[in-house]
Amino acid sequence: MAHLHGSADDIRATVPAALESWRYIRENVLERGVVDQRLKDLCFRYLAEDPEVTELGHYSDRERTALEWADAIAYDSDRATDELWIRLKRQFTEEELVDLGCAIGFELGQQHWRRTVGLPPRD
Repeated sequence: MAHLHGSADDIRATVPAALESWRYIRENVLERGVVDQRLKDLCFRYLAEDPEVTELGHYSDRERTALEWADAIAYDSDRATDELWIRLKRQFTEEELVDLGCAIGFELGQQHWRRTVGLPPRD
């Protein structure tokens, strides 16, 4: 399998506008926002299939709900049931849902892209 060489940012830098856009997304969506960064990072680790994150039983209701939404976004949108949405709206404001949902979507795409160019899903 052929891979691109260098770090993720080295590869993006071959198209300066791509690197600039990625940096903006990383800084303003993935690393900032209205949702606690620890919760975003937990969802990102879940997407990367971190074995320490797979057992949902020991998380708070808010964390479990966020992880279930990450699962629905990443693997099967039908898992975003009415029941999940009731829990999401109980645990998060609309602003938090937009922030977290966009972060999960961007992170998911980034992890898939990293894997296709021969890099691990996360640094």
